[in-house]
Amino acid sequence: MGTESSQGRTETPRERIERLVAEGRKARADLERALLFWRQRLQAGILLPTGEMVRITLDDLYHLLIDDRISRKPERIELILKTVFEVRQAREGRRRLLSAWKEDERHLFGFAILDPDSRVRTMHVIAERDLRKYVKEPVLWSWSELPSSGMGQKQTSSECS
Repeated sequence: MGTESSQGRTETPRERIERLVAEGRKARADLERALLFWRQRLQAGILLPTGEMVRITLDDLYHLLIDDRISRKPERIELILKTVFEVRQAREGRRRLLSAWKEDERHLFGFAILDPDSRVRTMHVIAERDLRKYVKEPVLWSWSELPSSGMGQKQTSSECS
């Protein structure tokens, strides 16, 4: 999960974030806010709409913070996980969680990749049109509005076991 540094060795996500902060390419305040948010809201795990508890280690957090749209607003980590509307089968036994939420009157979309052990490997904020990229992945779980309830109740369906 590392990238090659200017010294030619692979740097960890934590080293990369620290380097980007030192170079002024990421704000130290954003990093500190993300670390506090992780301790207060993410460290104990997040319960998905599927009923599954997912974990985000400190190393996972640093990896997620490489994406500027996540590092500037670390609360999006929790939003992406709590607003999952579909789970699809990804490569290597991983699962892709597709999410949608409203933020400042805008509809936003994202995805997270879960490892088989329920750790969050990566996540990104994406454009709605990018959801089409994943239509060929088998659906494992979906969450949809009940058609005529008018009460915003949800129903779940598992299409694969």
